[in-house]
Amino acid sequence: MRQLLGMIAAPHSNMDFRTFNAAIVVFTVAAAAVEYAFDPAVTTWFPSCPLFAMTGWLCPFCGSLRAGHALLHGHIEAALTLNPLTTAGGGVLVAAIAHDAARPRHAGSAGRLVSLCLSTNGITLAAAFGVLRNLPR
Repeated sequence: MRQLLGMIAAPHSNMDFRTFNAAIVVFTVAAAAVEYAFDPAVTTWFPSCPLFAMTGWLCPFCGSLRAGHALLHGHIEAALTLNPLTTAGGGVLVAAIAHDAARPRHAGSAGRLVSLCLSTNGITLAAAFGVLRNLPR
């Protein structure tokens, strides 16, 4: 699994590290601009959750696009209501990336965060969140 992720996320041999990082930044800014401009709650071309469509259950990531849209518009409370897991995780990821950018000698926080999310503990947390958010209130 780790080798597969390394092949997907690692820059190709003919691409230097700065070019790879610049491409990631451009893609992220473009995606944020689209999400800022179009509300996923009313726009039909944003993807819907296949698990919710088939079962009516909310997956751990249901509401993530709407939460991102709310965050981009400065509505933190609404974002936490829509999906607290991805809202908090996004905040931690931004902090890790900022730390790595500010202290390049001590970089690696973002990589460790991604490894933690894809570890057994991270997957267990997401699964537990998915079960808990579907319990009757």
